[in-house]
Amino acid sequence: METELKLLLSPADAQALRQHPLLARHAQAAPRTKDQTGVYFDTPELDLRHHDAGLRVRRSGDESIQTLKAGGGVQGGLHQRLEWESPVPGEQPDLALLRQLMPDDTELAGQILTPDIAGRLTAIFATRIQRTLWDLTLDDGSTVEFVLDQGNVEHAQRQVPICEIELELKQGDPLALFDFALALLRDIPLRIGVQSKAQRGYALYHAQLRQQRGEPAPSDASKARPLHLSRKMGLEQAFAAIVGNCLEQVLANDIADGDPQDIERLHQMRVGVRRLRSGLRLFEEVIALPPALAAEIEWLSESIGAARDWDVLADSTLASLPTPERSDAIDIAALQAAARKRARALHASAAQAVASPRMTALVLQLSRWLLASQWRSAMSPDQHQALERPLVDFVHQRLHHDARRLQKRARKMADDARARHRARIAAKKLRYDTEFFHAVLDARDSKPFLKALSHLQDQLGAMNDIAVAQRLLQELRRSHPALASGVAFARGHLAAQATHGQARGRKPWKKWKALVLPRVVTAT
Repeated sequence: METELKLLLSPADAQALRQHPLLARHAQAAPRTKDQTGVYFDTPELDLRHHDAGLRVRRSGDESIQTLKAGGGVQGGLHQRLEWESPVPGEQPDLALLRQLMPDDTELAGQILTPDIAGRLTAIFATRIQRTLWDLTLDDGSTVEFVLDQGNVEHAQRQVPICEIELELKQGDPLALFDFALALLRDIPLRIGVQSKAQRGYALYHAQLRQQRGEPAPSDASKARPLHLSRKMGLEQAFAAIVGNCLEQVLANDIADGDPQDIERLHQMRVGVRRLRSGLRLFEEVIALPPALAAEIEWLSESIGAARDWDVLADSTLASLPTPERSDAIDIAALQAAARKRARALHASAAQAVASPRMTALVLQLSRWLLASQWRSAMSPDQHQALERPLVDFVHQRLHHDARRLQKRARKMADDARARHRARIAAKKLRYDTEFFHAVLDARDSKPFLKALSHLQDQLGAMNDIAVAQRLLQELRRSHPALASGVAFARGHLAAQATHGQARGRKPWKKWKALVLPRVVTAT
């Protein structure tokens, strides 16, 4: 299993990195620099990609090495993948040779290392990299291969620049990788690297295909990956799985690594942050997040939240308004244009925050805290004892707590917008927590329960969008006095929608309330 931490940096900072005293202090010898050309292979149907595998032949000098990577995943920039490699005589891969390196019972071998696949392999994209490599011995004795890669990933006439660091653990403790990266971050602006070179290459390949077909580029936003908990898990294991899953969604939608104006990508990043906060609060009675990390997560939430509010106003709320009878006096299009302009500015600001060293430090510190189970050092004896509770008991208790809170807040939904907002937050919390534990709940209960809860949350969310829109429209009126008539028109219609929405909200509430809370399956 290959374990490496990947970080991105600006080419302008590469020289400062090369001369950094940390490298000089820990290097076993002078760095080595070599030019490398890598060619990635797959079938025209992308069979390897569909099995989450990557096949490369890398040439450096007179030597050619084939490498197959598969499985594993990424957690806070820490990449862990299965890896097999061997020399090859030329520039073509040899699947039969790779097959000999794998255990006989490796399922992947029968899926992709077959004569049929070998006969259909073709070059998909290439990398041209100048690699500088240091062999490091860190303070705790861990040995690390520290690599600076600069160059390009190329397909057809397309290319994307690469300037990244890889810290591959050769022997020792993975925590040492995070500690070294955090020390570098004090002087060198770094970003978490989630995408591999292979992922960037496949993105170029698909972009070229879309251009040939005349297809528009879709959003590359990612929803949360399925979370598979087991009833046999301990609380700490379930906690790490849930928080890791949420952090993965946040990083997969990094708005600084792509189109910063991608509305759906920003939305999914915000959802990931909200799920992360919900997951942390779910366990806070037994596993408490350090206050400094909690404050940084709140900073991230605030940094990306405002842009999403303006997106909803411009592209949903205002777009749903009827055409005014006197369009010469009430210009809704101008109102939308002003809202979109504000949204674009906030997208840029959000992307800047996500690209900052502050964000990198947050991810590295949170990932290190998770990997080291650092909460144990600050736990009371009662909390240590609480960790021994069976997961099914914990799930039952937390879902009942969430449901009671929603029922209590829902009684005041008709009072005012703030009460509805609090009920919406409670519904969202219950939905996230139910989804976290879906694998240990009776599907006969959980599926209709989640469906009804989702409808309730959607209705409360629509009401909240109106309340937020009213506030944002007042901001537009102050900053754009010429839009006053359009603002008045929009606010009037939204007030009417709010009144109607309150009546419509009763039905999904009654439907959800009539359902039973999903039962925890206790059988093995």
